[in-house]
Amino acid sequence: MPWQLLLSSGTLEKSGIKPHWADYHGGTGLLAQSLHDGDLDIGVLLTEGAVQGIDRGKKFKIFSFYVDSFLTWGIHVPANSASQTVSDVEGKRYAISRYGSGSHLMAIIDAKARGWSIEDMKFELIDNLAGARESFKYGDSDIFFWEKFTTKSLVDSGEFRRVGERKTPFSCFVICVSDKAFEEKKEAVLTTINALFQQVNQFIASADKVKLISDFYNLKPEDVEAWLKDVSWTPSPHLNPAMLQTTIDTLGVLNLVNSTLTVDDLIRK
Repeated sequence: MPWQLLLSSGTLEKSGIKPHWADYHGGTGLLAQSLHDGDLDIGVLLTEGAVQGIDRGKKFKIFSFYVDSFLTWGIHVPANSASQTVSDVEGKRYAISRYGSGSHLMAIIDAKARGWSIEDMKFELIDNLAGARESFKYGDSDIFFWEKFTTKSLVDSGEFRRVGERKTPFSCFVICVSDKAFEEKKEAVLTTINALFQQVNQFIASADKVKLISDFYNLKPEDVEAWLKDVSWTPSPHLNPAMLQTTIDTLGVLNLVNSTLTVDDLIRK
């Protein structure tokens, strides 16, 4: 929402910047690839996906945390599934948007935390939320991890059933900048990000934020209020080395990043 308010304010245009926003329904893996390819200059990525992308040689770096709070992932099954609890989904097929996306990584993190084998996990690629709905409909997958408020309407309608939740063990979103953009238009990048954080602070202080979010994203006000209780935006650009190290350690235990990866590899020196 702070990004949307910034883009509609005209602030960037006054600085000679012509912003273009793009939604990436394919998730963090697709965002990481677009940053690498230079199709995106700035991206908001799940922390774990950004770390894994950089570890795999993607040409971008983490500039700042975007939020300091954790993300709550819903663990979903089809409404007509025989699985009634999380323990019932062990060994079943996971729907994931793509390898390296949050839906993939959090499924592994959750399985590991429950003491399940992660070597034999089965994944079905579904691209996005719409793909997950199709996959559930035709019985091609059994479990799907996605942010719980994004899928709440599907749970409320009886299409999905949420059998559990899993919070990320680290702050969930970071702002990343492509190497190409930082090299070719550093001033514009810095101006944009500084303007964003000014907008973040205005938004945090706004008495209308529940209505703004509810109207823009077509969510129930009571759901927005519940969501806001768990969200803490980062008030100014900053990096949290300890949190990044926690992310590296978590992914390292799962063999999802190289053992040689360091915090310095993730940020621009």
